[in-house]
This record gives sequence, structure tokens and C-alpha cells, in this order.
Amino acid sequence: MFIIINRFIVGLNYEGKVQLATPPRSRSSHEKSKIQHKTILNLVKQTGATLSTQEEALKAAKVVVVAVGRDHYDYLPISLLRNKVLIDVSNNTEKRRGPHYRSNAEYLQGLVPEAKVVKGFNVLSAYALENGGLQGSKEVFIAGDNGEAKASVAEVARVMGFHPVDWGSLQASRDIEDVPLKFMPSWKRPVAVVFGLFVFLWLLAFLSFQICFNLYLGGWEWGWKHLGMQNFNRVIAILALWTLSFCYIPGLLAAYIQLWRGTKYSRFPKWLDDWLKMRKQLGLIMLGLAGIHACISVAYITPKTTEWVYEEPTKIKALVEISKNTTETKTLKLYDSEFNWRGELFLTMGAISTCLLVVLGISSLPSVTATLSWREFTFIQSKLGWVALVAACAHDIFLAWNYMFLYWGCFNTLPIGPQYALYPAFIAIIMKIPLLLPPVDNYLQKIRKGYERNSKYESGKAEVA
Repeated sequence: MFIIINRFIVGLNYEGKVQLATPPRSRSSHEKSKIQHKTILNLVKQTGATLSTQEEALKAAKVVVVAVGRDHYDYLPISLLRNKVLIDVSNNTEKRRGPHYRSNAEYLQGLVPEAKVVKGFNVLSAYALENGGLQGSKEVFIAGDNGEAKASVAEVARVMGFHPVDWGSLQASRDIEDVPLKFMPSWKRPVAVVFGLFVFLWLLAFLSFQICFNLYLGGWEWGWKHLGMQNFNRVIAILALWTLSFCYIPGLLAAYIQLWRGTKYSRFPKWLDDWLKMRKQLGLIMLGLAGIHACISVAYITPKTTEWVYEEPTKIKALVEISKNTTETKTLKLYDSEFNWRGELFLTMGAISTCLLVVLGISSLPSVTATLSWREFTFIQSKLGWVALVAACAHDIFLAWNYMFLYWGCFNTLPIGPQYALYPAFIAIIMKIPLLLPPVDNYLQKIRKGYERNSKYESGKAEVA
């Protein structure tokens, strides 16, 4: 039998009625008390629990969930908690450190030394508790000094649909209580990597499109207004394609390492292991970058700004008034709003790539992943992911078709943006092609199923044959 000590249970008096911390002083407060009483009774009725006094419930319970903050531990009915299994689910609002620091669970154990305190369930959200383990794999970290008590709490977690993970003695509750206070620990490195690449590419674009062009023109007036949008959009587009490529390159490197070693049981280098762990975060960051690029491009692309993806403009000669008494004959362009064949393919490939990237991002959410089979998940993340990468490369190629191999920026020494964008993507595609060959793919799958080249087991099989 369980009892959960929280603000509602503590508020019940020995007659089973709601007892307010401050006695009602007016009719309105008395009416509020009645409403609260009815609300609690309805909640109890819905859960199928039995409403009783604290003393009766605690005497009958073997396991007690302490769901109050540390500041209220001194007000707990200590004498009634002795010889019970106490599950401490509390959390801190900030990390507490010092030479004499004790976690909430250790503090509770000190207050009730006769009890068996187990830390657990504090890392789960209310949403996860409501849905159990149905919305993806959820781990429950537990810690305690009593093995039997931890085993009983672990069984409770399993019955609720969660996976218990034993962190050891009660001292480990200090680390467990720090888990909810961590701020996106798995995102720090990917964000730093992407931000570093952004700074590098932005400086490169600034050198190419502002510094070099002004030096070439012999002045310092050209292109400064483009820093806020055109330069930013170019950099974001390149960075998005680079980031998508970096989601697949570590997996390719891992495949070649496995082929070289002939086994899947040797660890990858630490830098590659860390890179593999960043792929999900890199993919979601890439989706955000692609969204920013798409939004800016919708406003930016016009027949005048990117005329090479539109039909040829009509040229006319017109008499232009320069001043009140001065005119000049100039050749003007009447731009056509129809795309040429490159422009249509450019937009089509961009739309396909963006759509597939959205699917990849949605499928990586834990609540969605839990509804997919392994085959479905790998098909989306691998097969559709590679289609998205190829479509994004085609989008870039059709945009810069006229300049891809003819123009080199900054005094003919540096590539232009669309060329930069393709370097990591082409590296990934070139690395992928050999792995698609049936002999190579079959051998790699054999290794990933447990085959080890030159192993004693395989040598024994060869001798028997």
C-alpha cells in the first residue's frame, strides 16, 4: 500500500475533512474551502484511492512517497515514517555545493534514520508520469543504501512502464538531484560548433563581398547595406548544407573504420564517438537554419536580384531625364516574372529538400520515434535524409549554374558561396557511393551482425568446413 505525502494529504484532518492552514474568516473563504474539499474528493474518487487520516494511511503503508520540498521536511510526521520505505522525489531550484552538502534524500534519511530512503522519480515530468513509458523510453534513476528497498522501488517503476537505473548508494542522489537542473547539456557542443562555423563563413563572405569588391572597384561605398540580409542569407544557406553533411559524415567514417578493423566490438576514437552523439542536435539546428534561409529567400528572390533563374529580360531604349534640361538615351531591362528551366528546378529541389528536412526533424522527436518501428525510423533518417541532402545540393547547383565553374571571387583566388556549400556534401556523397556496392554493403552488414574477421570462432568454422 502506498501513501503520497504532499500538500493535499497534509491538509486533511483526522476527520477526513479539509483543514486549512489559516481558519476561514469570511463567507467567501468558507465557500472556497468547500470547493477545495469537493475538488479533492473528486480527485480521490477518480483515482480509486481511499480517503483516510494520515495516521491510518501511514500505519497501513509500506512505501511512502515524500512529495514535499526540503524546507517542509521538518514538519513531516517523523514518528509515523519509521521503518518505512521512503521515496524522495524532491528537486532543488539550484545546485547546492559545499563541504557539508547533503542531498535532499540524505537530509531526509538523517531526519528518519530508521527509514529506508530511496531517491527516485524526480527526473520525470508530469507528462511522462501521466503517459507512462508509452511515449518513448523513460529512465528512472534510483539511489539508496538498502538493496531490498531499491528493488521494491525499481519494481514500481517497471509496473508504471519505466526503466529503473540503479545509480548506487544514497550519496549518488546528489548527482540525481542535479539532473533536472542541467541546462541542455547535449546541446552545448553542437551549438558551439555551428556558431564557430557561422563566424568563419560570415568573415569569409565579408572578405569576398565587401572588402575584395571595394578594393576591386577602388572605393568603399559598395555592398555595406547587404550585410544584414544578403550576406546573412548566403552564410545561413552554406551553413545549413554543411551541417546536414556533418550529420552523415561521422556515420560514414564509422562504417569505414568497421570495415578496416573487421569488427564492430572495438571502440571508435573519442572525437568520432562525440561527433556521432551530436548528430541529432546538428540535424535539428540544420532544420532551423534551413527555415531561416527559406523565409529570407522568399522575400529576397526577384527577377532583378537573381535574374539568371528567370527568363531573359526584354531590353528597350528609352529617353531618360537626367535633370530638368538634360536627357540621355539608356538601355533598360523589362524583367520577366517567369522562371527558366533552371529556376524551376532550383525552387522544386529546394521545396523537396525542405519538406524532407521537416519530416526528419519531426521523426526525431521522442514522442514520434516511439510510434515508429526500427525499420521505419532508419528509412526516414537514412534513406530520406540522403535524398534531402542530394536535393539540397541540386538546389544549390541550379541556383549558381551560370557561375559554378566560371567565376572565382575575391581577385580570382577564392570560390564563391555556392561552391563552398557543396564541399562537405560532395565529400559525404563520394564516401557513400562505395558503401552502396553490394559486396561492400553485404560485408558491412555481416560485421554489424556480429561477424569478426580473424576471430577464433570464425577460424574454427573454417577448419571444420
